[in-house]
Amino acid sequence: MRISVKNILVILLLMMYFTNVNAQKSNSNDNIYFNPLTDDITKRLPPLRVLVDSAAYNSPTSKYEELKAEYYYYEQISAAREWLEYFSFNLDAIGGRWGYDDWSRSAPGNVTSYSNYSNLTSWRSAFAAMFYIRMPLGPMIDRRNRIKKQKKWIEISLTQKEINIRYLQERVISVYNDLIRDQSEIRIYNDYQAFTMIQMEMAQNEFLNGEIGSAEYTRLKEIQTSGAVSYHQAIASFNKNYQTLEVITGIRFNLITVLR
Repeated sequence: MRISVKNILVILLLMMYFTNVNAQKSNSNDNIYFNPLTDDITKRLPPLRVLVDSAAYNSPTSKYEELKAEYYYYEQISAAREWLEYFSFNLDAIGGRWGYDDWSRSAPGNVTSYSNYSNLTSWRSAFAAMFYIRMPLGPMIDRRNRIKKQKKWIEISLTQKEINIRYLQERVISVYNDLIRDQSEIRIYNDYQAFTMIQMEMAQNEFLNGEIGSAEYTRLKEIQTSGAVSYHQAIASFNKNYQTLEVITGIRFNLITVLR
């Protein structure tokens, strides 16, 4: 299968990226840790253009459509050669040794009785050549149409491949931006959680001193709990989108082994 120039560029970009990553990892082991509060996820990942191209290059559905287009191409060649089936040329050759055994005798009660046995051996050979033309009108008239249909199947497969690539591009962009959003939410909910913890410490002292009632204390506690839940949900969403991006692009980033 031919490798397009675009695929070669994608491979070169990926090689350059991983070379840069390995150089960074050799300089410092801190790269395996990622702190969403201080680090920037966009600085740890390849450029968005590389992610999009890698997703298209490593997509099984795109490769499947390429194989289908290649198969239909060979079907088109077969359809163009079907006219050869209208002609036939046969050669038959037979040769060998034949042996015959004959035995006869007179019927019982015959005045003249006799018996006879003979053995004959012969060598024989035969050769035949035959050429004929078959003229089926239907297949002959429809030949050009069948070739066109095979060409259309190729176009359909290539179009479906482009549809899959467009979908992957949108998917990669969506997950990439969701990952950035998740990091922002982690930072926001982290600050919010710190604020609610201080607020709860103050509320607890006020509750013990009788300055606020149990209803107000419960309300503030629910606010703190809600913030903690949102914080952990943002972390879970971040991890999910990070792993999803690895699967879609076919790249193991190996940059975030510990999220702290």
